[in-house]
Amino acid sequence: MEWLVLGFILLAIGTAVFKPRQCDVCSAGFKRKYFTWKIEGKKQHLCPNCNSKMTRRQSTQRFKDRFG
Repeated sequence: MEWLVLGFILLAIGTAVFKPRQCDVCSAGFKRKYFTWKIEGKKQHLCPNCNSKMTRRQSTQRFKDRFG
């Protein structure tokens, strides 16, 4: 039972250490939520503001591709 608790604690610490801390686009610090995008072949972590901008940009691009 002690090993299970120790393993859970180590997992929680490892997750906290490797969690992204700031937006790769605007360098704003993350408070709670972040979004992962693949931009130019690289995995990028975006804040909610940059995520909404990227969503709008993709939506506009797909509309233009489909309807001209």
